[in-house]
Amino acid sequence: MADESELGDGHDLESKLSDHKRFKKDLEPPFKQIKNLTFSSWVDERMPEMLWAVLVVGSLGRDSALAFFRSVADFVHKYPECYNVELSAISRYTEVERRDFIKMVSTWSGEVKTALRPLTLFPTLPAIDDWKQFLDQSIPNDDWPKLAVAVDKSFWHQSDEATDCRWVKVLCQMAGGKILFTTQMRDSARAIIEYPNYGDLNHVRPSIRASEIGLVSSANINSSQWSKDFWQVCFNETGCTPEEAIGHRIANRRQEFSDVTEKKRASFMKESAEIRLQLINHFFSNCNSSKMDSRLEGSFGLALFAFTLFVEIGFFDIPFSISGRMALRMLVETYITLKYLLLKEKTDMRVWQDYRSYGTGQLKLQCLKLRESGDRVSSIDAEDLYSLANDDLWLEFVPINLGHWDSANLRQMSEEAGLKDVYDKYYSYTSGYMHANWGAVRESVLQKCVNPLHRFHKVPIYDLPLMSNVLSDAIEIVNGILECTSEAYPTFETRVSQVSASVAEPGEPGH
Repeated sequence: MADESELGDGHDLESKLSDHKRFKKDLEPPFKQIKNLTFSSWVDERMPEMLWAVLVVGSLGRDSALAFFRSVADFVHKYPECYNVELSAISRYTEVERRDFIKMVSTWSGEVKTALRPLTLFPTLPAIDDWKQFLDQSIPNDDWPKLAVAVDKSFWHQSDEATDCRWVKVLCQMAGGKILFTTQMRDSARAIIEYPNYGDLNHVRPSIRASEIGLVSSANINSSQWSKDFWQVCFNETGCTPEEAIGHRIANRRQEFSDVTEKKRASFMKESAEIRLQLINHFFSNCNSSKMDSRLEGSFGLALFAFTLFVEIGFFDIPFSISGRMALRMLVETYITLKYLLLKEKTDMRVWQDYRSYGTGQLKLQCLKLRESGDRVSSIDAEDLYSLANDDLWLEFVPINLGHWDSANLRQMSEEAGLKDVYDKYYSYTSGYMHANWGAVRESVLQKCVNPLHRFHKVPIYDLPLMSNVLSDAIEIVNGILECTSEAYPTFETRVSQVSASVAEPGEPGH
């Protein structure tokens, strides 16, 4: 049985990439490698059953809440059959025990009684009539917000509040004689009984959570009806709160985007135009013949393609957008391609012609497909396409390579070219946007509903997406491409300054 993670507190104990094992196409984390593992969700299934504890620990000071929980365990010690303190289990106590339990928790203090009042918001609460007898009538305008605060505090299954709720559940099982410890485990028992005042909490807290989830029997793996009802009523009775309505992160990006003034864009375009002109002049200074030169035209073509794409990122205000991420991926692939070509030419100069012939063949393939289908595509001029396909040779002599221009894929090319770090940093992430993977969809057009009573489900972003800026990354990549140009045709010393990133700086997350 497993929750999200029960081995420790914090990210330092989460598994590393090297801990994952490959099974066919999947890299599986350590927990997934355990045979016959079943799952139980604290949020979906078990937290609603401990709602009385969630409300108390979310409303009272921690010392008072823990003192109250100890009183509950004392009650269980007197009435061992009441060892299970989940709401559904409480409803199955004998009538006398059920009423005595509810009376005890409801009258422990005025604070606790007020904290528990939101329970009466739920018409299907197990033993609702008994709870109503000892609690005041709910005040929806006050109690829904109180409930939201309490649920928020215990939502993360490793939070202090959630651990406290899980602790009282374990403590009552001990008080009822359902969890026994050997003499060798005396110290472990003491750590739970005297929690949080004894033992190393870095070990005690995970032990409590592991013990609590171990209480879930095979008969109770599925969510109780009450748990399902709880979340449905919360959804029906409260509204969504989109993150963009209150989130500082999105608000900061909006402000940052609005700070992109025409003056900054003008400065960006001025520097970019100057560098692009220098790059073109450098081409002509190395162009000594009208004979077809696949190396000259290929290397400068790739550099100008990348630099033009870079200019478009800044000029069209897309560094915060989905398009910006796609453009970054294109820059990465262009960089790796150019660097790889310069490496491979050392052993085979035909690599430049292979690259060029492959591209020409792709033009021919598209040209023939359109001609034979009779389809018209608004973004493609059929006559231009035909002319391009005939650029180097009559189309009838142009082969079509249905694979790739080189036997290596881009990942292998990056390794050989010494750019695996660039590939790892940028390519997989940005490829998600090219392929509309879930991660890209989630980041760009969906946001959290920050109402805890809606389980932080995802809702659409109303405005066009504003994500972290790609421009500084694009500058790093395009400067690498300019370095390649200088290597192919020494020397070209000009580079884009990071000042250009002020189109979206300062304070951009991740830069």
